[in-house]
Amino acid sequence: MDINKFLYNHKYTSDLKRGSLLIAEPLMQEDIFSRSVVLILDKDRDQGHLGLVLNKPTNLDLGDLIPELELERTVPVFSGGPVDHSRLFMLHTLGELFEGSTELIPGIYVGGSIEDIAAYLADGGEVDGKIRFFLGYSGWTSGQLLGEINRNVWAVADAEPDAERLLEGRGNSYWRHEVERLGNDYRSWLVVPQHPSLN
Repeated sequence: MDINKFLYNHKYTSDLKRGSLLIAEPLMQEDIFSRSVVLILDKDRDQGHLGLVLNKPTNLDLGDLIPELELERTVPVFSGGPVDHSRLFMLHTLGELFEGSTELIPGIYVGGSIEDIAAYLADGGEVDGKIRFFLGYSGWTSGQLLGEINRNVWAVADAEPDAERLLEGRGNSYWRHEVERLGNDYRSWLVVPQHPSLN
């Protein structure tokens, strides 16, 4: 069997833009990107692309990173990618609550006032499905990402509609859900075991 024909019987047709989702092909082995789903935050013809891996939790807690918040509960931190782990990003659905937040795509915002965020968390505000923190980001130089897409490293989808689902779930089940949304052309991706070497 020709594995390439089995797994990659589709052509890239989507417009890669801010708010696009990248879904990793099932055989990708690079740890941070294996079975990952990446949201594109920015696109610039000269600078390339910047995004956040949405579904890879770390062992870190927000209180570990920002002890001044004095949190009395666990707020998980996800890995946004392999670049610059000194930077913390936040996506949320609470644009009207956080001064300074910017709507990335309808229903999903980035950033906001640290004072507003601290107050929301201290008051017991819901985290899962509402707000997610990311350490580091994913970046591609000009032309690099399009080259990877043309080599079937990534499938591209639109984050809309129902963008709020992006802040729910994690790991392989998150990836599988996004592959299912891609439709029948990608059904073969779902039969590839997560760890082929164990088969």
